[in-house]
Amino acid sequence: MENIDLTLRIGKALKSGHSVLGVAALEEYKNKLVEWITLFVPQAEEGSPRAIIIASSEQEAREIHELVTIGTRNLDLTVDLITEKGKKLQQRNDLFDGTEIIVGTARRICEMYFQNGFNVSKLRLFAVLEIDVQMRQGLKGYILRLAESLPKCKQLLLTKNADDTRIQEYIEEMIPAIQLIE
Repeated sequence: MENIDLTLRIGKALKSGHSVLGVAALEEYKNKLVEWITLFVPQAEEGSPRAIIIASSEQEAREIHELVTIGTRNLDLTVDLITEKGKKLQQRNDLFDGTEIIVGTARRICEMYFQNGFNVSKLRLFAVLEIDVQMRQGLKGYILRLAESLPKCKQLLLTKNADDTRIQEYIEEMIPAIQLIE
């Protein structure tokens, strides 16, 4: 069930230039991802990605990839799926050819980035879905390495549980001035 008020507040905060920690279940914001992405990637351009979406599992990444691909079809945006189960060489070549949006898992996206598979200089939106789940999966280091490499861009972190002290400390380390929206 989508929480309209929450998704509107997250959208407004992103538009006004804030990095956001949204506290919600995936089902509450999943359908708004395309709208948030198109705020920062309104048209196709050659070169580097302008949005990276990190999902907590391969299945979630596939679902988000399909949702974003369908939702941005009329904008002619290139959306690439990058997961551990995909062919690494093919994924690297796809990224090297240019893409606007990358959807995938933290480990493989980080691996592709450090193999110089893509450049983050034009990145406008970096979204980590279910960051609490990803921390429990041991992906904290991969996400932090990517976040440290980012240019100034909007960062959107989404979690179901913002009360966990470990999550709060991690997020403060990653993005010191983040706006909490519950």
